[in-house]
Amino acid sequence: MTSFKQFFHKVLHHPNTLPWVLISTMVAIMASYNTVIRYGFSESMFLRILIVYPFIVAFIYYLRAYVTLPIALKLHQYFPSIVTERIPKHVSVPLLVITFNVSVMMVWFTEMHRQLYPHFLLGYFDNWMKTFFVAVPVFFFIVHPAIIYLFNHLRNRYPLLTILENNN
Repeated sequence: MTSFKQFFHKVLHHPNTLPWVLISTMVAIMASYNTVIRYGFSESMFLRILIVYPFIVAFIYYLRAYVTLPIALKLHQYFPSIVTERIPKHVSVPLLVITFNVSVMMVWFTEMHRQLYPHFLLGYFDNWMKTFFVAVPVFFFIVHPAIIYLFNHLRNRYPLLTILENNN
């Protein structure tokens, strides 16, 4: 039992856990949303989502970590007066990352479902708008506050133990 408790404390307080949970939750919601609005809800569609879900989570995590987040931070560095004076950084950085991620994922999604979109560009912009205008409120008003609340609650209840740090 002690090893499980140590593992839980390590995972709970690890700096990458929160981004993985946020991305995993958003991918689950958005993959389900994008599939259901186009194909309806069925067991076969649910199984399709379950199969591609781990790949999409990993793809989005690495896309965010190595491409979209660095671009968003560089934009803030090069254009601080344009971006951060109008929108606080804690809002503008996630908004830019969501914008870039949706842009990349909708290219992939539109191409994968080519039979629904005979005109790629029209299908892409339609998919982009449907996804972006759902992803932003879902992230800022549901997922982010709920996950932050949950993590704060868990971290207060299970604080990082100095004994665990000394054993590693």
